[in-house]
Amino acid sequence: MSKTLAAYFSASGTTAKVAETLAKAANADVYEIKPAVPYTRADLDWTNKKSRSSR
Repeated sequence: MSKTLAAYFSASGTTAKVAETLAKAANADVYEIKPAVPYTRADLDWTNKKSRSSR
């Protein structure tokens, strides 16, 4: 029997919700990939071409 894993990265939480729903539907384990350095609000500013999320 093979195991299924839903691994995800979610800086803002949106992907986390989708991953949890998907894992539940697939009867899968869930694993969150966390950055070594947490993202700040400025890092997530997609309108700034120099922000961490845009690079």
